[in-house]
Amino acid sequence: MRKKIKMDIDACKPRMVMAETIYSDYGAVIVWENTVLDKLTINRLKIFGIEKIWVYEYDESDEEPEESKPRSETEVFSDSYENDTEQFKTILYDLSAGKTVSIEKTVQIADSIYAKKDQRRKIIECITQMRKVDEYTYYHSINVSMLAMLIGKWLRLRPEDNHLLVQAGLLHDIGKSRIPAAIINKPGKLSDEELDEMKKHSEYGYYIVQYMEGIDRRVQEAILYHHEREDGSGYPIGLKGEQIPLFAKVLAIADTFDAMTADRAYKMKNTPFEVFQLMQNDCFGYLDTIILNTFLSNISHYYIGSKVRLNDGRIAEIVYINSQQYGKPVIKIGDEYIDLMAAKGLKIEELI
Repeated sequence: MRKKIKMDIDACKPRMVMAETIYSDYGAVIVWENTVLDKLTINRLKIFGIEKIWVYEYDESDEEPEESKPRSETEVFSDSYENDTEQFKTILYDLSAGKTVSIEKTVQIADSIYAKKDQRRKIIECITQMRKVDEYTYYHSINVSMLAMLIGKWLRLRPEDNHLLVQAGLLHDIGKSRIPAAIINKPGKLSDEELDEMKKHSEYGYYIVQYMEGIDRRVQEAILYHHEREDGSGYPIGLKGEQIPLFAKVLAIADTFDAMTADRAYKMKNTPFEVFQLMQNDCFGYLDTIILNTFLSNISHYYIGSKVRLNDGRIAEIVYINSQQYGKPVIKIGDEYIDLMAAKGLKIEELI
């Protein structure tokens, strides 16, 4: 049996293995037992003020060659996420060059994404990380497919339907390969003509997938209708309520959340809590209420235990999510608990 030793967090090194589960003061799990430490995990422990931890004894003299070392779950997930993004990038490059893309290429990426279906926390951590502004479209497509998959699971869709939903999320913005890069990456407000052209991406995408042999009709419809809205204010047709297919309703929510939590050429990203508040308060009658509530009630709880910086500079921990206002949780600073629903002028500035 491996020997357990207690170490200063500053002395811990990547590839050491946790010999205990670490909890926050409020009982949220920070790091599970048997987690292989990496730099991000060690830094997360430091942020939470953890000074000493129990790890399994580590002998550098027995260290394996670099290529044979076990990698942490975070490293494996991150590598797969980046690989999915690179693979999808080649698809958009081919389409931009006028080439036809086979359904097999998209199915392979969708398979890789679907294999992550039980790694919900890793997915949510990936969604909120920094992304290169000029590669927004590629990461956005992967993120929307992962978010759509989570929503599908929370809606208890059949696995085969959820797999198709992943594919729809992956391809939802494929029509942007027909939009000039100058419009996609414009660091300012689009002109009326440019906005009209941008809005055509859903129709362009629908046209593109018509040439992918074997693609499911529900995927095609989701690509065409993911900008339709419950009140009929969307495009390209102006469908309302039940006229909008389920997959398109799901993509509308996943697309909105990821777009609002990302840095763009023309704006800085919002915190997840700002987005929760905007989606809960401003999207009534705009996005499907049942699906939206399902999404917000589930995803918000993954941020319990997170550290945030407030607008007054203080660091706090999220300890409770208010279902009445998902964007205004209960936070803890030292021994003080603060309900942001009641704290006037105080808000979350940054997730750290």
